[in-house]
Parts: sequence; C-alpha cells; structure tokens
Amino acid sequence: MQAAKILILETSTHSNRLNKDQFRKWGFEVTQRICDENVLQEVLRMEPQLIFVQTDNEDMPKLLACIKHARLQIKLKETPIVVQLPDKGNTAKESLFQAGVTHCLLEPVSETELKECVNNLLKQVELKNRLEMTQRALEESLHKVNRQRAELDHHLTLAAKIQESLIPQNLIQVPFCNFYCHFQPSGKVGGDIYDIFMLDDRHMGLYMVDVMGHGVASSMLAVALSEFLVVDVNRGTPLKRELDEAPYYEIVSPVEVIHYLNKRFSFTKYQHYFTIFYMVFNVETGELRYVRGAHPEPLLMRQDQTIETLNAYGTPIGFEFSQGYEEGTLQLQSGDRLLVYSDGLLELEDDMRQPMDYDKLQHMAGKYLAESNGQGRPFAMKFKQMVDHQSRLKDDLTMIEMVWQP
Repeated sequence: MQAAKILILETSTHSNRLNKDQFRKWGFEVTQRICDENVLQEVLRMEPQLIFVQTDNEDMPKLLACIKHARLQIKLKETPIVVQLPDKGNTAKESLFQAGVTHCLLEPVSETELKECVNNLLKQVELKNRLEMTQRALEESLHKVNRQRAELDHHLTLAAKIQESLIPQNLIQVPFCNFYCHFQPSGKVGGDIYDIFMLDDRHMGLYMVDVMGHGVASSMLAVALSEFLVVDVNRGTPLKRELDEAPYYEIVSPVEVIHYLNKRFSFTKYQHYFTIFYMVFNVETGELRYVRGAHPEPLLMRQDQTIETLNAYGTPIGFEFSQGYEEGTLQLQSGDRLLVYSDGLLELEDDMRQPMDYDKLQHMAGKYLAESNGQGRPFAMKFKQMVDHQSRLKDDLTMIEMVWQP
C-alpha cells in the first residue's frame, strides 16, 4: 500500500525537523517547504493527502493568506490542513478555521495526540476517496445501464412492431362470418398470437396461441409459430397437405395439426410450452371441428340463449407425454356467437377488484344474451371496457368473437 503524502509547511526559515522525522518514523512520505509565494505550484504538483503547518503568532497574516489562497484551488479544496500553534496561539484559532484550516494543535503536542490527529484525518481522506470512487463507479454503471436500457427499449419497440405486423389488422372477408378482435400485450411484446384465414373456398381456419411467460423469448416463439402456421403448401404448412389427385390438397384435421406441433416445438428444444386453440370451420354448413391444447375453454353463445363451452381435452404443446388430445365437433346455427380468448381475460378484475373466472364469464354471457338477444355490440367489448379501467394487465389479452350468419 502506498504511503500517505504529508507536506509540512513552515512560515519561518528556521527549520524544525522534529515533526518531519516523527512522520517518517510512522511510515509517511514527508516533504518540508517554506510557505512563500512559490510554494503553491509545488503543492499542486505534489497533491499531498495532508498539509501540516508549523507557525508562530508573528507569521499569522502570512499563514492566513497562504491558506486562503490554497483553498481557492480545486485540488486543495478538501485537503486536510493541520496547524500547530505555540501555546499562546489559542486566539488565532477562529481566524484559522475561517480561512479553511481543518484542525489546530496547541503546543506542547504529545506524540500520541499528534499521531491520533494525523491518522484520523488521513482515514477520513481515504474513506472520502473510496466514497468518490464508488460514486463514480456507480455513476458509470448507471450510465451504462441507462444506455443498455435505452437500447433494449429500442429493440423491444422494434420487436413490438414486428409482432403487431403479424396480428391481422384488417381481417379477410370470411363468408357469412363477422369478427371482433382485440389484442393487447401486458408489456411491449407478448406471448399471444392469433390468425384467421381461409383454407379453401368453404373452410376457414382460426388459431390462438398463448406462449408461457412474458417478454421477448415468449414473443419470439409466438412470432415463429405465426410464420409456421401459414396456409402455403409450398412452405410445408402443417395445415394442408398436397395430393396427387383433384382437388390436389387435403385439409389436415385439427388433432393432426396439434400432434405435429407437439413434436415440432418440444419443451426440451425451446424451454417454453404454449397453449393453443385451433379450429376448422365450414362456413357453408356450420360444422366446426376444433382441438384445445390446454387453452381456456372458448364460449359458444347460442341464438336460443343457451351457453356451451368447447372443452375437448388437451394438454399444453411441448411435452412429449402430451398425446391424449380430443377433437371436438359442433354444429353452429345461424346467429350463434363464439368467443375465443387467452387466459389474460381471466386475470382481469371486476369493479370489486375480484378476478374473473369461468363462472363469472358464463354469468356475464348469459346476462348479455338476455339483454341483447345476441344482437348489437359484441360481447367481448365488455371486457375491452374492463381493460380500460385496469391499472395494468397481469397477462397478455387476446379475444376473438365470431358470429355466423349464413
């Protein structure tokens, strides 16, 4: 460890080596100079940790001027200055303190008193220097964190734009079907994704995916899924397969699609799992085939005001043991209304700050049917109004409401 630098200033040309020798005996690096008009530049060059002044009352005006001048220098503004005064110098203390002196010692000064004074002041200097170094390091770290955060926010904004571009903005025209859709991630990006598309002239496909967790990793897997689940036989879509005979394609059943996804997107590979609802709907006959990989049960609000849930069994996608999927089949009637949603809907709070659940959802659906007879504003808009009153979303929220009117 480097020895502390002590500068001894004398206001008289009669040198006193006693303190100099004492300080050196204690292991300090000591320099002794006369306090004159040329000493300041040398002091600035040395940058001592402590200045020790030996003086007598006759030299007081000269000493005060020297100290005041030193305190004007930025490098010496906080350097401890100790003045050793003759036994009759007590009256000069106030002037010295006003000039910027840190501590005054009246002669005779014992070795113990001198050593304790110097060590305490040097310890304060060391602690202050450590504190300043720590503060600088913290400021640099904070600046780095803020820069990285700004960069991350920029990338998150770009990721959000990419994800938003994959969410259908203007739904395709599906014969005999009207849709209301709402997508809102809990952060800048989310793990929910959906799409609605025509598989051929008569069959519509619809899926909703909810990837485990929040943030960039979940959203990137959701984006990958949206690129994978496209209706393009040439890109190897799992939704349709080529045939050698007319009509030269076959729509893959929902349960086959789910089995394929379960093998393709294994948890072992991606460290994420996801839930999915996928349906194939004949827009002419109203036949609906679907599969539900642990996704919240969609709600079917019949025109006759009865309510059904699409509850065919299925486990999350990604686990190899997930083989027991059921494919459900329903027959829709004209005016029937289907609500597909992610579990963010069940995280919403009502006016009493109580979370939604299946029972409340079905109760609200029954009330909606009784009041509107299934006509007018979409049922899902009630939840959009609830969203507007939430302080923050606990989970990504996606809703698709479809009405079939052939």
